[in-house]
Amino acid sequence: MHEALLTLGFGIVTAAILALSAVAFTLEYGVTNVANVSHGEILTVSAYAAYVVHQRTGSAVAAALAAALAGGLVALAMYLSVIGPFIRFGATPTVIFIATLGVSFIIQNFLVIGFGAENVAYTIDPGAPQNIGPFLLTPLDERIVLSAAAITLALYFVVSRTKFGKALRAVSQNRELARVTGINATRVAAATFFLAGLIAGYAGFVLAESVGTFNPYFGFSFFLITLTASVAGGLGRPFGTVAGAVMVGIILEFAGNYISASYNLAFAFAILAIVILVRPRGLFTNARRTVFE
Repeated sequence: MHEALLTLGFGIVTAAILALSAVAFTLEYGVTNVANVSHGEILTVSAYAAYVVHQRTGSAVAAALAAALAGGLVALAMYLSVIGPFIRFGATPTVIFIATLGVSFIIQNFLVIGFGAENVAYTIDPGAPQNIGPFLLTPLDERIVLSAAAITLALYFVVSRTKFGKALRAVSQNRELARVTGINATRVAAATFFLAGLIAGYAGFVLAESVGTFNPYFGFSFFLITLTASVAGGLGRPFGTVAGAVMVGIILEFAGNYISASYNLAFAFAILAIVILVRPRGLFTNARRTVFE
């Protein structure tokens, strides 16, 4: 029982990181109806931005801010240069899907050229593990969980209580109708990608910090798990996605602890296949609900 509780604690930390990445991905999907396969590279570029800043400043806070900003700028660039133009030209979601896959490979190769293919690591001390109730967590783990909760609450306020949030929901539900009512759908989508990039950028920083080492391909691997959490929670529904991320994160942690962590991607794909077969709209959604509800 004690080992199970310890594993649950680690699963909560994993779920917190996964929730940040999955919420960012589902925001992107919600305003475009396109799965941005290059989402994982937002995490990777952000991790490297934080790595460079931390090497020069020694400040974890500066590294986190650099990661978030890099993520926002990269996501915005993806929308303005690839996704947005393809949407305006009337390309199908499948064509845009393939285009974002190409962007993913381009970014990976640029990172290999700039930083090499070998693993790099932060030198940030996670702190000594301490008991938090039945869990054994480091100060780093605590900061990850608390920051993920704070970001989720802030996002809820933005989406549900602000003028931008109303415009975001309108564009996600019916892009053409939103245009007719005077909403600049392109500007709202670009702003949403920047917001999603900020969240994904921070997720890339804490993921790399938690894992310890990373390389130009680590974000792409994590994207496959992100996709599982997003589908489980309901694509385009950020708060259902949080629930999906918690479920997937805890399942993967238990599977990794009791079987082998090397099979995490296989477990993720198994969860994805089951969800698509049983509840293709997501485990935590209602068929009558609209996007972002």
